[in-house]
Amino acid sequence: MLQPSHHQRYQEFKQVLEELHKTVIAKDSESLALHEQFQQIRQLFLSEVASLSADDVAVDIMSRWQSIQTEIYKQMRLLETDLMLLQAARSAATTQTRTGSVCDRISTLIRYCEALLEQ
Repeated sequence: MLQPSHHQRYQEFKQVLEELHKTVIAKDSESLALHEQFQQIRQLFLSEVASLSADDVAVDIMSRWQSIQTEIYKQMRLLETDLMLLQAARSAATTQTRTGSVCDRISTLIRYCEALLEQ
């Protein structure tokens, strides 16, 4: 089972990801606000989630936690790339494709958070 402090951090991270998902779906992808919103999420991730210690995780879930934590880190880097590509898109078709990729990536991150919150 996750410590309450870990649980709270993943819950907060999940909430900001859900807000980002709404922003992307609202077709607000060309704005500077999307970039700023992601940078705030990235900072939250680095300071609150990536810095979590395995020492506070129960032994029976440690392997799963480490695996998901690694995947979250990887998906965050890929999301950053996807967002840059989305903002660089010039045609409507490219924008639509890249918006789908960004939404899929955010959904994956949300599912990882949910998996950890169920522990």
